[in-house]
Amino acid sequence: MRIVHCANFNTIKLSGCYLASLGFKLNNGLTRLGHQVYCFNDREVAKMFGILGHKSFFSIPKTNKMFYKFCLNIKPDAILLGHADIIQTDTLLKIREKLPNIKILQWNVDCINPALTDAHANVERIQQKLVGVDYTLISTADKNLLQQFNPSKNVIGYIPNAVDINIENGRVFEIEKPEYDLFYATSTDRKRKVAGEEISPTEMINLLNKEVKSKKFLFPNVNHPYLHGVEYLEKISQSASVLNISAVNSDYLYSSDRMAHAMGNGCLAYVDERTGFKDIFTDDEIAFFKTKEELIEKINYYISNPKDRMRVAHNGWKKYHEIFNEVVVAKYVISILQETFNKEDYAFPTIIK
Repeated sequence: MRIVHCANFNTIKLSGCYLASLGFKLNNGLTRLGHQVYCFNDREVAKMFGILGHKSFFSIPKTNKMFYKFCLNIKPDAILLGHADIIQTDTLLKIREKLPNIKILQWNVDCINPALTDAHANVERIQQKLVGVDYTLISTADKNLLQQFNPSKNVIGYIPNAVDINIENGRVFEIEKPEYDLFYATSTDRKRKVAGEEISPTEMINLLNKEVKSKKFLFPNVNHPYLHGVEYLEKISQSASVLNISAVNSDYLYSSDRMAHAMGNGCLAYVDERTGFKDIFTDDEIAFFKTKEELIEKINYYISNPKDRMRVAHNGWKKYHEIFNEVVVAKYVISILQETFNKEDYAFPTIIK
């Protein structure tokens, strides 16, 4: 297939863990499957057309016009939209008029739980494009939350946070004494539910400092500057374990992509059991916890027993790379676009009926 992929490939801002984003991994997977991918970065085009490098009211229509011409020039079989918030539904409908056989799929890896204030805008952005797309894939398999997108009328499904052996290439499970015992990154100090209790990142860090024997911690934004790009991936691959706490930790199969970065690099991942990932992974692949006390107990145990940590982390690494790798996820996307999809081919939830 000839595919236009519109997403934030972050070639200007160069911040965050953009190098390990789902957008890049989908590109790699699609290419490895033999498809041709053409990238369009709507955010950076809007900044280019804006004032002093900033998106403006006037730059949005120019960006949409350019995207329209871009697609008509390439005549793709499909368009993928990854958080392509600047591209408007009217533009997609105009493209359909000229390319009536085109398939359009949007993917989204942000929280959709209305209990989180920040999620409302994300939900609205997804909903706005439903008229213009054929398929919507979201990194949450919670059927109740997905009802917001009317799956009786729209094709709605789950998409996992993929790994790519050429991006997550660490093998921390082979290292008995890595530089850090525990990695925990967070961007805000907003409280979130962990183990069924409200706790802020600061409170969690204070708890870890008080209760965990080792002090070989890496807490970006706390005891280390914020990490970007390759440095972020390098530091994770020097960490024995990663505390995977997302904005929401009780939505079925939702996690930030930090879980993929951790397990993909061979770290032991500490994951709240309420996420539902225990339906896919076992206690011999992930360090699940139900309470804060159990979390602390397991952290202390695996620090004191590195061989067990290495064994469990290796099992999790092997499983994650087997079922959530970039080729599997890209094949899943293609099967939906080509209408050859079979849910039995995948070890994770797929289209929600």
